[in-house]
Amino acid sequence: MKKHGDDLFKIGEVVKILGVTRKAILVYEDMGLLTPAVRDEKSGFRYYTADNMTQIRSIKSLQSLGLSLKEVAEYYYDIKNMDKHLLHLLELRTLLDRNIQMLQVRSAKQGDLSVHKTVLPQQVCFVRRCCCANVAEAANRLRDTYIAAARTGKMSMTARMFTMRMTPETDILDLMCCIPVDSSFDGPERMEFAESPALCIYYRGPYEGTAAAIRALLEHIRENGIEAAGPFRAVYLEGPPNRGENSSDYITQIAVPVKAPQRE
Repeated sequence: MKKHGDDLFKIGEVVKILGVTRKAILVYEDMGLLTPAVRDEKSGFRYYTADNMTQIRSIKSLQSLGLSLKEVAEYYYDIKNMDKHLLHLLELRTLLDRNIQMLQVRSAKQGDLSVHKTVLPQQVCFVRRCCCANVAEAANRLRDTYIAAARTGKMSMTARMFTMRMTPETDILDLMCCIPVDSSFDGPERMEFAESPALCIYYRGPYEGTAAAIRALLEHIRENGIEAAGPFRAVYLEGPPNRGENSSDYITQIAVPVKAPQRE
């Protein structure tokens, strides 16, 4: 029988090096995800190669993305349904990107009007237009639109609702309330938005102060000769549902789609 040499690792060494438990390794083996290079049936000792170590790291990486061990097994061995597995991983990547973005957003400080590049996603929305006297009325009209969109049974569970200012005048609240819905929604309130490059400011503070971010974006695009490609949007990232009445911690992405620079 092959002896343990410098090119093989005992299970205890694998546990220490990779930070994985002995139980997890044995579960991987039971599910057919891992086969040790050498297994002494009498002593029960197992020995693993560098390739085995790489395989364990790969399994852990997929688990960290949110895949169950059953899904990991399918990812490795189910070649007939590759499109399904690819779609699942793309959805996980989108979720991870969103979480990363939210961590970056939450680092925004009050008064920080730094301009960032972003991309506004392609999406379908349930849309209603309204002219409001003040921010309180606008919040009520947005809530009413949200309720109507929810009752269609088509509302998106992940995309963020937003309002569009139909005029750049910051003292006029002519708004389009937009609630993302599934692309299969075909009601009269349906509006489709194309993916677009954009500039944005992550504004931290009460909704009444978002006009400052709009003015800052307007000044930035004018000074840099950038052409806006659509109305300003207020995308609601952190608000009353999880910040309660602490409006100083509300976070709103103030964005404006822009025309991509012409290639020479």
